Parts: sequence; structure tokens; C-alpha cells
Amino acid sequence: MKKNKIFISVFIIFLISNSFVANANASFLESGDTAGGALNGTPENYEIRRLDVSNEEDKPYGMTFNNDGTKMFMVGEGSGDDNVADDIHEYILSTPYDVSTASFRVGLNANGVTSKTLRQIEFNKDGSRMFVTARFISRPAYNKVFQYELSTNFDISTATYNGTFFSGANEITKNLFGFAFNHDGTMMYLTDAAFNGQSTKKVYQYSLSIAFDLSSTITLIRSEALRTVNNATADKEPAGIEFNQDGTRMFLVGRASNDVNQYTLSEGFNISTASFDGGLNLNGDPNGIAFSPSGLRMYIVNDASGGQFIREFHLPCPFNFFAGGCQSITGKDRIGIAEAQINIANRIIEHSTDTALNRLKWIRRNKDLQDLSFRNIKLNFSNEMLASLADAIQVSTRPKEKDRDIFYWAEGSLAFGKVRDTDISSKKKIYTDGITIGADKFTDDRGIKGLAFRYSQNDVSVGTAGSKLDTDTYNLTYYSTTPVKDDNRFLDAVVGIGALYSDISSVLDGNKLTGNRNGKQIYGTLKLKEEIKKDELTLIPAAQIDLGYTLLSSYSESGKTAMRFDKQSIQSRNLRLSLASVEQLNNEKYKIKRHGKIEYQANLHRSSNIKYSYINDSSSKFDTELNSGALHNINGEIGFDVIYDDNFSLFFIYEHNEAFSTGYTGKIHLAIGYLPQKNTNFAFKIEGDDILKSKYIYTKNVNGLDINFYLLNNNAMRPETFDEIALNLRKVF
Repeated sequence: MKKNKIFISVFIIFLISNSFVANANASFLESGDTAGGALNGTPENYEIRRLDVSNEEDKPYGMTFNNDGTKMFMVGEGSGDDNVADDIHEYILSTPYDVSTASFRVGLNANGVTSKTLRQIEFNKDGSRMFVTARFISRPAYNKVFQYELSTNFDISTATYNGTFFSGANEITKNLFGFAFNHDGTMMYLTDAAFNGQSTKKVYQYSLSIAFDLSSTITLIRSEALRTVNNATADKEPAGIEFNQDGTRMFLVGRASNDVNQYTLSEGFNISTASFDGGLNLNGDPNGIAFSPSGLRMYIVNDASGGQFIREFHLPCPFNFFAGGCQSITGKDRIGIAEAQINIANRIIEHSTDTALNRLKWIRRNKDLQDLSFRNIKLNFSNEMLASLADAIQVSTRPKEKDRDIFYWAEGSLAFGKVRDTDISSKKKIYTDGITIGADKFTDDRGIKGLAFRYSQNDVSVGTAGSKLDTDTYNLTYYSTTPVKDDNRFLDAVVGIGALYSDISSVLDGNKLTGNRNGKQIYGTLKLKEEIKKDELTLIPAAQIDLGYTLLSSYSESGKTAMRFDKQSIQSRNLRLSLASVEQLNNEKYKIKRHGKIEYQANLHRSSNIKYSYINDSSSKFDTELNSGALHNINGEIGFDVIYDDNFSLFFIYEHNEAFSTGYTGKIHLAIGYLPQKNTNFAFKIEGDDILKSKYIYTKNVNGLDINFYLLNNNAMRPETFDEIALNLRKVF
């Protein structure tokens, strides 16, 4: 995307090795009920590679992965003798979810614990607990699920059998086989693969009183005999079982018919609501089934006549074999990328607005120090009558608009933060840097108006596989402040437009999908604030409302299983309530003010709809609503201003935003400013008190030479005398 960059690429195409079958463009089957034919690697089907595991297992049955696909686990029957030790096998994958890159690491001898033939393996979410199913045909009571504790997550060499187990002897009488959990571990699913046609041929659903804990109370909820492609009632040997993330799609391997069958569940994880979509006939003897988290890769464990293989299939869309059957986005990284685009659009508006408001706050804090108010003419008397006169004189001495100087400034900002993962979305890391340049001046009504241009780079990494969003932004912002009551209450206003250009990269199970997306923005802010002064401390309560609108262009991804996204509108609407403080600190060389703020922010419009379809299946169109960010946010801010004698200024701000239960962001603002000075400048000041004490001060700067002359009269009743006369000359070299 980056328009300002030119890439020259040289592509070298390597011949694909015979270890796997290449298939760049998988297609859908036309009819689920009649789908047949072996998935043998032909272009119109899905299989792309396979792994020979005959060195580790004579009869492999089940498999699964760790969370990032860098480890694979397999269980089997060994020699087939019920009394021979069974092994659990662990592999390392150099490329996540690519079985052709697997290398055997370690095996776990289960003899003495199960002493049975192992069928399936599963883990809890963090890999600290492992479960295996085992069958014993001649002894139904030995059909059990065994539980292990792992001292190192997803490392079977650290597994310890903890003595708890579940026996399905009362229901599963012959051949316990398939095993799966729902996403939170509160439901467990087992299959009874009838050996030689025996048994009930059902799928069983149980509830667990404690998630992923077989020592808790386990209750049978329901059982179902499910139709398959080759059997109108139920497969004689239902084996491996798997679900998609939300449980609305289920897959069941039929050993007797050598097929894998797809079901749609109208209620997630409720097998009684399953309707048959269709199935695929597979060669060999399929046993176990697994999916990558995105659902774009399917794995089938084969044994006997089909060879001891783990076969990898690439699907045209997640968890689906059939045209028109694609479901909405479920992959956490892909959801995270969609959310990140909403977050960035809102963040750009917030940063541009806050930069302008920071500038207005700085001017208000330092209006009396930079020749931006009354030309440094100040009349200050404690006597009420003289004070009233001084006020009148101040008004009359304000210069005309044409005589005022424009103040130039620049600000650099850095933002960083994290967004926690959720059940549907991966965690995100945020990094933003930007530069703003601007200019402003006072108006006739003691207000301020200015214009600022901001450029920023926004990077968001999603998950751990390499998905990311890189966005360049350009914003032009007009800002102003107007007094609404004396000189203590003000109304700030911000209006701006922006453009953004994004590079989008989604890595799904090792496949990289890329796209470019542009957008346009318009936004505005109104802020009412009041200054309450007490000695050197000023308190500033404020109320603020932010409105913004972003329109993102349509775009299409490139790569396998790519998607096409329609135009997307994103609205932002925030309400903020804050209390700021400013404290004056004096120094001989410069003026310092420290300040802070506490703010509550309500994100009143967090949702945005994304409309999309799969390029391989344009008949499946989706409209998904996503919520981004938190409703309630707390912002804290600390900073300081430094004003130098040479008309340069500096301010620093650190801001921390805590989004309730979502994450946090931190922002650093560093700004410099300059008021162009003429060869000479002039200041005039008269002070007095109740006894008419007076002081006349004349200050002049001529090309760097400071001239200071003053007369002091402690009693105006003696105007002919002066108690103190001084003339000071200072030149800095």
C-alpha cells in the first residue's frame, strides 16, 4: 500500500516436493448429500499434504495441536494388543499447522495407567491438563477418559496421572472413541464406535460442574444417533468428533463408511439440534479429526489400508465443505484485524482532537507569559477603586488584531498500549507515533483560533502469528476557544478532516492474506470549561462531547481463502467529564507550570458493521456487528510547561487511558513553540496598594541588550521624591 514506497520484487518459483500434493485453489462440492470421491489431491479437492507416522504408530487414531500450532500430539493403539503399552506422541512443527514440517520429539508410555488402546487426545485451554480416551471391547467398564496434569504446558514429558477419570460404562458399552470439549470446557462429547456393528452408534453429551475437570460432577445431558452420507440413520462406527468455535458446526468421522460428515447446529454445542449438511468419502480408514483454529485446515488420521498418515486438507472457507455453506468470521486473529481497523479509525480522531485541545490548554495556562495577552501590559492594584480602573485600562490597551503575532508550534507524540484477548478476538499491541505542526493567534474577543496539520503512523499487531495492521494518516484540524463569561469560562471547538491508508496482513494457520484499504474522516468536538483560581493553583472542570465519522473503502484480500470486504462506516461518539489543575512554579531563568487531569470517558458508539464474502464462495454474504473498545474509560494525565526568556516554550504530557476490562493505552506528548520577536519589545507595568504605593517600570530589549529602569515611591503623597531609583543593563553573550 504505502504510496510513498516502491517495491521491486523478484519471485523464484520452486518445484514442490513429492512429500505433499499441491492445491492452490480448492473448490467447493456442489451437493452435500451426494458428495463422493476420494480426496486424493486432485485440483478440484482439498488434500495438500500428508505426514507418515508409521515409525511411531501402527494404528494412529487421534490428534490435536497446542494453541499456536507449533506442536502436534497423536495417540494410537500400538500393536493392537489390549495389554501392550500405548504411547502418546509429541511432534514439533517448524511451520505452524503444516504437518509436513513435523519432527518427532518425545513419547509418553501410558502402560500401567490406561493399559488400553488410546483413541483421542485433548487439552484444556492453557495446556496444563491433558485428557485421553481409551476403549476396551471385552470390558465395557474400561471405556474411560483419563486425566493428566502437566507441570510444563503442552509438554507431555512432564505429565502426571492424577488419579481421576470418567467411565462411560453405563452408556458406552463397547468402543469409546471420539472425544471433544466445548470452548469453555463445561461440556464433554464422546462417541461410541460400535466394533463390528455392535453398540448404540451414538454421540453422547455430558455437562461438567467444573470446567475441564473430570473429578467434578459429570451428568449425561443427551445422546443422538446421527445420519451420515452413506447411512440414512447412523454410521455403524462413529469415531472422531470436532466442533467449530461457537459450536454451530459439528464434524463426525464414520469409520464404517470411510467418510467425514458435516452438521449444522441451530443451537451451539447442542447435538439434538444438528441437521445433516453432507459428507465426504475418504479412502483408507479415517479415525480422528482435528481443525486449525481458523477452520481453514482439516486433519484426518488414517490407519490400516490407507496407511499410517495424518492428512492435511485446505478448505475454501472455515469449517465447511459445501458451496453456500460458509459461515461468518470466527478466527480470533481475523476478528482482531477487523476490530483493529475500527480502533484505529477512532484513535486517529481522538489523537488529532486531543493535540489541538492540548494546544489550547497550553495557551490558557501561559497567556500572560508569551506576549499573547495584552502585550504584557498589566495594571494590578489591591485598592478596589484602582483595580476597577486597571481593568478598564487593560481592555482599552489591547492591541488591534493586525498588530498581533502568530505563534508557531509543533508537537511529537507517542502512543502505546495493549488490548486484552477475548473469547472471539486475539490480543493486540498498539504503537502510534505522530508529528503535528500548527499556528494560532488571538482574536478581537479575547479568543484564540488556529490550524494544525498532523501526520502519524499507526501499527497494530494481532495475536502471535504475525497478523498486523499498518496505517498512515493525514489530518487537518481547525481549533478555537472563545470566552463565554468574563475571562474564566471558555468554549473550545475543534473541526477536522483526515485521510488514512492501511496495509492489512492476516496470517491464518501459516497462510498470509494481504490487502490495502483507504479511508476518509470528518470529526468535531465541543468543550466547555471553567477556571477556578486560588493563589498559584487553578482548577479547571470541563465537559466535552466528541463526534466523528470514518468511511473505509472496499477491498479484496489476496491469498488462499481470501475475502472481499464492502465499504464500512465507523461512527464515534464520546462524552467526557474532567477536572484539571495547574500550579505555578517560579524560577530565575524560566517559568514552570505543572498540571494534571483526571477524566471519565464514555464511548457511546462502539459498534460497526462489516459486510463481506469469501472470494471462493460469493453466494455466502455476511453482515457482522463488532463492538470495539470499552464503554467506560478513565484517563489520567500529568505534565509540565517551561517558558524561556527567548520566546521558546516546551511542554511535556504523559497520559494513561484505562479501558474497563479491555486494556490500556499510554501517550506521551512533547511540544515546542516559538513566538517571533522583533528587534525590540516593550512591556509596561504599574502596581499600587491602599497607601498609593507606586512603581514605574520601563523595560526594553535592543538586539539582545536588556534595559531595565524603574522608580519606586512608597507614598504618593510625596510625588516629588523617590525612595528607589535603579537602572540595569544586561547582555547575554
